[in-house]
Amino acid sequence: MTQQSALLLIPFFGGLLVAAVLLGTATRNILPRSAMAIAALAIPIWVVYFASSQGRSLLASQGFLGTMPEALWFGLTFGVFTAAFFLALGYIYGDAKRRRLPAWAWVIAAFLIPNFIGFILYFVFRAPLLGPCRSCGKPIRGGEAFCSHCGCSQGSSVGRMAADNRTI
Repeated sequence: MTQQSALLLIPFFGGLLVAAVLLGTATRNILPRSAMAIAALAIPIWVVYFASSQGRSLLASQGFLGTMPEALWFGLTFGVFTAAFFLALGYIYGDAKRRRLPAWAWVIAAFLIPNFIGFILYFVFRAPLLGPCRSCGKPIRGGEAFCSHCGCSQGSSVGRMAADNRTI
């Protein structure tokens, strides 16, 4: 194994770790299936591209050895990074929808703003999760003491009983 191939192990395992964490959110139905499908296709597409003669000649023109094992490592590494990127975009889409934010606007911003700054901006400026009011069911911020719609206390059942008595 050449030194360049050995160095590809570090980003490969880093991308694999990111992809595994993001796929863990799929069990909570946050990731859309389309993001998972694109991520699943990214790895074989990059491996096939770098294994082809065009991909190997690209590697050779950049100063890397154009051997097949090195081409496969490049393909695998690029595929894992591409998969992690699309899984992260899918997570932003699903999380923004869950938080009732403009999901496509955040996905486009995360995609177009370079150096992962768009992803960082999303996590800095995203709104808190909204939960249902115990009395009227309208969405309210988690941790609020009273519902802004019906005035019911969210901390105890006494407020809920008072709100039920008012509706009678």
